[in-house]
Amino acid sequence: MRRNYEICLVGQKTVLVPYRPEHLPTYHEWMQDPYLLEMTGSEPLSMEEEIAMQQSWRDDDAKCTFIVLDKGACVGLSGDDCSGYCSDGSDGTCTIRLSQDFVEQNLKAMIGDVNLFLSEEDHVETDDEDDGDNDTNAETAAAADPVNQEASDESTALVKQAELDIMIAEPSARGKGMGSEASRIMMLYGAQNMGIRRYFAKIKKENDSSKTLFGKLKFVECNYVECFGEHEYELRRDSATDMANTMLRELGFDVVQCDCKLKPN
Repeated sequence: MRRNYEICLVGQKTVLVPYRPEHLPTYHEWMQDPYLLEMTGSEPLSMEEEIAMQQSWRDDDAKCTFIVLDKGACVGLSGDDCSGYCSDGSDGTCTIRLSQDFVEQNLKAMIGDVNLFLSEEDHVETDDEDDGDNDTNAETAAAADPVNQEASDESTALVKQAELDIMIAEPSARGKGMGSEASRIMMLYGAQNMGIRRYFAKIKKENDSSKTLFGKLKFVECNYVECFGEHEYELRRDSATDMANTMLRELGFDVVQCDCKLKPN
């Protein structure tokens, strides 16, 4: 989607940057690895197909993608206090200002990607269901959560969910907490900016590392599809605000959102 195409999210171990054409050579190389293809349930693509997919995902409002960088390998960041990059915003918070050069300078810091695939919840349970309340479930749930009003028209607010997909492609970056941090940063961003209150993940039965990761993220198993050999795990809260607060507690720090503008043509 284009709404995240000019922002970066800075954590303690990772930096999330928008997926852009300059990432394609490394990403394409990753997706030729038989292990990664099997674990992600993907098919190998040609470079031309990869380019077309990157452009399609950029323009699709139901897909949000960031490339994950190892913060310790990044250039252009001066410590956790963002020294040298701070400007006084009207809200008093620290804002990092970066040009596209930051993305270009840190291609060697790429370690994976994290994605959200947005949809509407099929069924929303409310306390009023058994009382014969005729209001739609989506309206009832969204009314208590102003974040979800972004997705509303004049009469009906949608209750959003998203499939969370995380890949740490570089073996040297695994087992260091980068995948869990990047996942929580992404879930925080989705809750705060897209009104998401339920996340789910589909994991191949052979993918023990992903099962361990989502266990750490406090997802619980909610389904298993035998024909695909695929487990489904979920993390659900009553509202997007509750989800955002959960992520902030789990992270234990404030994520810094920064501008990552495209260069003018």
